Order: sequence, then C-alpha cells, then structure tokens
Amino acid sequence: MKYLTCALFALTAISFAVIPNFQEPFVVQANGDTLEVALMSDPFMVDWDGDGLNDLIIGQFTQGKVLFYPNSGSNSDPVFTTGTFLQADGSDITCTYG
Repeated sequence: MKYLTCALFALTAISFAVIPNFQEPFVVQANGDTLEVALMSDPFMVDWDGDGLNDLIIGQFTQGKVLFYPNSGSNSDPVFTTGTFLQADGSDITCTYG
C-alpha cells in the first residue's frame, strides 16, 4: 500500500507539473561594463529603493557584503548604474557567508 500511495502521488505531481519556460541568457551591464558575478554569489531583482523599478542586489559569498545596482531604465529593459555596498550607519552591511 505504501508503494502504491507513493506512485499515485508521483503521477499526480507529474500530471499537474508546469514545464518551465526559460528565457535566453543575456549579459548584464552596469555603466556599459559587463557585470561578472562571482561564483556562488546570489543575484536578485527587487525594487529596493521604492521607485517601481527592479534593482539588482547581489550577495557576496566570500565577504558577506551586499551590492546594490539601481535601475535607471525600465523593468523590461533595465539599465544599471554604479554598484555600491549597502550600508547601515556608514558601515558596509555584512551577512554570514562561506
């Protein structure tokens, strides 16, 4: 009975699965220069500054700092400017890393 339940669950999951639709890869630039994200970094798009545009946030794996690239373009055609480290009280914010 245990195996039958697992098989039915798997078949149900497969029947409702949505096939992902990935977009073509593209080069991300800031100030016209190609951004190279370090191995095991964590890029994320979010409206960080509340202006309605998705900005680029990149967490660093080796230093635990967080880079912020504001978007001065649009959500469909982002234009990123110079990245800065996020700070609190004048010091770079760091998270656990490694």
